[in-house]
Amino acid sequence: MGKTLKETQRLKIDTSKTAFAILTVSMMGLLAASSVLPALADSTTTFSGRAFAVSVTTPLTGTVTLADTGQLPPQGGEIDATVLSVQTQQAQAEVLLSVTMGFDQHAESRAAVADVTLLPGTPNQITADFLQAHSRATCAGVSGDSEVVSLKLAGQQIIVSGQPNQTVSVPGVLTLVINEQTMSSTGGTQSITVNALDLTLPNGIEVIVSSAHSDITCGTLPPPNVTKDFMTGGGFIMVNGAHANFGFVAGLKPGQTTVSGQLNYIDHSSGNHVKSTSMTAYSGSGDCRTFSGTVDGQSVSFTVNGCDNAEPGRGADTFMIRLSNGYGASGALAGGNIQLHT
Repeated sequence: MGKTLKETQRLKIDTSKTAFAILTVSMMGLLAASSVLPALADSTTTFSGRAFAVSVTTPLTGTVTLADTGQLPPQGGEIDATVLSVQTQQAQAEVLLSVTMGFDQHAESRAAVADVTLLPGTPNQITADFLQAHSRATCAGVSGDSEVVSLKLAGQQIIVSGQPNQTVSVPGVLTLVINEQTMSSTGGTQSITVNALDLTLPNGIEVIVSSAHSDITCGTLPPPNVTKDFMTGGGFIMVNGAHANFGFVAGLKPGQTTVSGQLNYIDHSSGNHVKSTSMTAYSGSGDCRTFSGTVDGQSVSFTVNGCDNAEPGRGADTFMIRLSNGYGASGALAGGNIQLHT
């Protein structure tokens, strides 16, 4: 039978309602999608990083990490670890610098130690006068390097090539990786880890010395601008034919309005050791900065001047220290680096 006029009109009305409902749902979907797209498109660049002086892993104790900055938060900033002397059964060293930072579209970390002895007192004892690891990550890629000064195994000098992942082995005894580098680039994240030395033994013991990790996840929005003016440094100058090791962080760190920092300085020719975990003044212009404070536990004050003249800093950057007791030393860096961050 044919449809009546009323049935035909009702069918048209129902069809119109269905079409309207479909259109409404489609519009809601478009609106929902449009509300999500800006959130995805407007992602902010984030950072991560970590630096430590020494990590010792054994089957009995697990992993113990010393002079460790911990993880840099996603918003960036700067973290430095308290300087100290490392004295373990597997490793001995004087910590000069452990610092990680993230701002201005890059993440960067650095760790420096001096007077390193691994496997002390054993036939395969490893020594180094100075070790430094450096990592840097930007949206364009990553870079890293290690500085290794006077590395010896069982009293024999090891020629350091400077290339990543140089390996020295004593079969059945140990494997030593020099300037160990691992890097990746996935999902908008650029990542790099640099270890100056990575020692492994067949019994499950591993010792990592001077480790620097940096990564950056790049969004469409740059991170907020932060006010900063601070200097970091780790290295040594020559004083009376011996090493004078130093490590410091000083100035106005990212987002901070008061001067802070720390200093560790050891002159092996005279025995002078300066350690301070506070700064009272900071000033300078151009590539040089001067900072001062009081030596921890003493009435002696210090003044340090550092100049970031080139990259790398060896042979170009300069370091000067003066104490209120009359001591003083200065010179161009024989090893290490000084960096100004503004």
